[in-house]
Amino acid sequence: MKITELQNMRMRLGVLRDNIRSRDEIAGEYAGDVMSFMTNILSRISKERVDR
Repeated sequence: MKITELQNMRMRLGVLRDNIRSRDEIAGEYAGDVMSFMTNILSRISKERVDR
């Protein structure tokens, strides 16, 4: 999996989160948590690439 694929997934998740939040506030919070996991994963991956 390429880093751009992860970034695209995160962008789509952002749109999804906003759609979910408009229907259900708590589900939107969960989607936001998933987005922050993705952000952490991406920053770790890019940090490891810099370290190499």
